Amino acid sequence: VLDQFPEVFKDHIQLPPMRSQVHHINLYADHGAINVRPYRYPHHQKAEIEKQVEELLAAGVIRPSMSSFSSPVILVKKKDKSWRMCIDYRALNKATIPDKYPIPIVDELLDELYGATVFSKIDLKSGYHQIRMHEADIEKTAFRTHNGHYEYLVMPFGLMNAPATFQATMNDIFRPYLRKFVLVFFDDILIYSRDVKEHKIHLKMVLSVLIENCFVANKAKCKFGSSQIEYLGHIISGEGVAVDPNKVQCVLDWPKPKNVKGVRGFLGLTGYYRKFIKNYGKIAKPLTELTKKDNFHWGVEAEKAFIEMKQIMTSSPVLILPNFDIPFEVECDAAGRGLGAVLMQQKQPIAYFSKALSEGNLAKSVYEKELMALVLSVQHWRHYLLGREFIVYTDHKSLKHFLQQKVSSPDQQCWLAKLLGYQFEVRYKPGTENRAADALSRCFDEGEMNTIISFPIWSDRQQLLDELAQDSYIQHIIKEVQNSPTSKPGFHIKQGVLFYHDRLVISPHSPSIPWLLEEFHNTPSGGHSGFLRTYRRLADSLYWVGMQKSVRNYVRSCDVCQRQKYSAT
Repeated sequence: VLDQFPEVFKDHIQLPPMRSQVHHINLYADHGAINVRPYRYPHHQKAEIEKQVEELLAAGVIRPSMSSFSSPVILVKKKDKSWRMCIDYRALNKATIPDKYPIPIVDELLDELYGATVFSKIDLKSGYHQIRMHEADIEKTAFRTHNGHYEYLVMPFGLMNAPATFQATMNDIFRPYLRKFVLVFFDDILIYSRDVKEHKIHLKMVLSVLIENCFVANKAKCKFGSSQIEYLGHIISGEGVAVDPNKVQCVLDWPKPKNVKGVRGFLGLTGYYRKFIKNYGKIAKPLTELTKKDNFHWGVEAEKAFIEMKQIMTSSPVLILPNFDIPFEVECDAAGRGLGAVLMQQKQPIAYFSKALSEGNLAKSVYEKELMALVLSVQHWRHYLLGREFIVYTDHKSLKHFLQQKVSSPDQQCWLAKLLGYQFEVRYKPGTENRAADALSRCFDEGEMNTIISFPIWSDRQQLLDELAQDSYIQHIIKEVQNSPTSKPGFHIKQGVLFYHDRLVISPHSPSIPWLLEEFHNTPSGGHSGFLRTYRRLADSLYWVGMQKSVRNYVRSCDVCQRQKYSAT
């Protein structure tokens, strides 16, 4: 099918035709021309700007300008070390009237997928540059470099109403197919069908529309004929729509505290939402008791409370569904070795996010790390926030003025470029009131991987001892360690239970092993990881003879994982 439509996947983009949808920039009444002084650049960056301007001129997407408007250029270094030229349209956006075009509601889109088993996702190449500017508004896109003044004939990146125009354009060209076998959310085009035969027909129809309207797709970023696909923060398959486990992963994967500081960090997050948790004090008591003891000891009761609290924090009524009729709020923070954020509405969480800082980023200033937390959390929840007004709360006062400040460092230019096009306000919130995001950012402070390391709770300790008593090999080791603690390096006994390098030893015949494999692989916290990741998560706290073989065989026989590998062309 794809070979029949080579024009859709051509390498270059030219000036697109005028269509029914073009981009307007409507300014508030009596607002004059926006003119911001250009930034200064070192010699090697000037050469890069000249090169990219020449490429845009050759493609026909910009032209020399005599406009009284002017916005500065910023250069952003990409992952492959090349540069991307962006325009800092913050001043222009501030003077622009927001577009009220209706943005699709994710949950309503996903309701249309019942019965579908085959999916494709199309990503348009530089999608904004494939939409024309309204002739009267071209002058407002003008930008100045060190050796010239230019303006865009196409919709540039970074304009506040660009997402709405893009959505309107996609809705217009795909209108006959919307909610029949096509969903569009900005630049995410999803085709869904009941079977492969039907899907090929639908795919041809969609690709034909793209050719008729002169749109070009990025084949490397597209996905075709899949039985399972990620779309708008959800995992979609023939079995239905599942919430992407990343929504709550950082709470489910919260490492078991190893000291009082770790317990206080976890209680900092849960306590922030205690008014939504029935019997919070009773449930959390085994954990709060640990903060009062000089001799820290993590026991069965603390383990039960820890697991129960994580389950409560990642389900209703604490975790709510989004309401797209009211504004979203993002609380973000950077502290210790990580970043953390919570997506909320009316002070109740919708999703959590955390990320460990790399060694290189640990050395950055507090301001830069706080800015990183803001940008990464906004990007992470793009499908909730793009095209809507929202509020970001930070406990770093100077970050409040970032959207008005002149960017001075390459890092700031990079982060700013990622935020252009979003409509939000940054507000200061003292750290004492920003406890949830603070706690999420500190869950890496103990230097641990952010994985589940809690061993399962047997109905009681005696049940575990009974299982071990039936295993002659384990009993042999226990006796040797009891007689001579150094006879078996790595093994030690605590409360009558055998441990190997602080990992609980269980019998390879334990009836709990099938449950463990399912819990660490199939559930949202397991996320159907591959063999190595599943094994490492289990091996953080457990050990049994033949463990690697058990995990490998289980992952290889997982039906969901096998179907995910299927791909039709």
